[in-house]
Amino acid sequence: MARPIVVDVDTGTDDALALLYAVGCTDLDLRAVTCVAGNAGLEQVVENTLRVLEAAGAGDVPVAAGATKPLIERMRPEGQFHGADGLAGVELAPTSRTVADQPATELLHAAITGASEPVTLVSLAPMTNVAMLLTLHPDVADHLERLVFMGGSASVGNVTALAEFNVWQDPEAATCVVESGLPVTMYGLDVFNRLVIEQEVADRWTRSDHPAVRAAGELLHRRGTRAAGFEQDYVGVLGDAGALLVLTHPELFTTEHLPVRVNLEGLGRGQTIVDRRPHAQDQQALDRDPWPVLEVALDADLAAAAQAFVDVVDALER
Repeated sequence: MARPIVVDVDTGTDDALALLYAVGCTDLDLRAVTCVAGNAGLEQVVENTLRVLEAAGAGDVPVAAGATKPLIERMRPEGQFHGADGLAGVELAPTSRTVADQPATELLHAAITGASEPVTLVSLAPMTNVAMLLTLHPDVADHLERLVFMGGSASVGNVTALAEFNVWQDPEAATCVVESGLPVTMYGLDVFNRLVIEQEVADRWTRSDHPAVRAAGELLHRRGTRAAGFEQDYVGVLGDAGALLVLTHPELFTTEHLPVRVNLEGLGRGQTIVDRRPHAQDQQALDRDPWPVLEVALDADLAAAAQAFVDVVDALER
């Protein structure tokens, strides 16, 4: 059976690719999408999300708007990479889809607790909505199979030397998620920056008559390769969609269960500190305040994971 999921997004270029995968993958059952300010302001994120779902041919998937700013920090949009519209200028057709009347936390709560089987919550954005959900509705914990978030890093940052954007944007919310006690998987920059799609594939997609397939190609061209070391035949970092590939193809990823904390102070604010010392969990067990242990994605069969994404997008044309 397809895995039921709800997804929280700040739809920029890679959230859009992730939504295309979530709709097209037969192993996933997308039950709801909620939006938070991040890559763009909330109003733009909502509009992008509705248009992506329309292009993908999604069914009647409810979409709700959530937080317009982090819990404490001021709003700091990531406009440099995703552009003012969040989609780096990729134009998607308007849609008659509308946003739900209920706020994001209420839609998430209803979709999760109303399901007949445990649901996986996937966060691809600053975790403000998710933190509010866990705080206002702690009963969702009994209905969640796991929580997967794109964020953090066990190595370097991107928005600062140490911090990754989603966690840095709202580190208090990220702390709430990391320390929730739920089974949590962290898909961070360690794999994110290395999972890329070949230029030949993206070029082929841009020539497609299918709006979702064409959008995937255009989005990848806009994203480019942000990390060093790629040959010229690779065009775009896949980004957030990798967090969904962890769900559908776990055998392709190398993960470890490691102690993790979010740094809330000083120059390292927003950093996910991942304790990778040998026997770290044994040492943490002796601590009066042990760190939460998360499943952390550290490596992947990059070619096979990229091909799994390609297969799903190609199937949208059939």
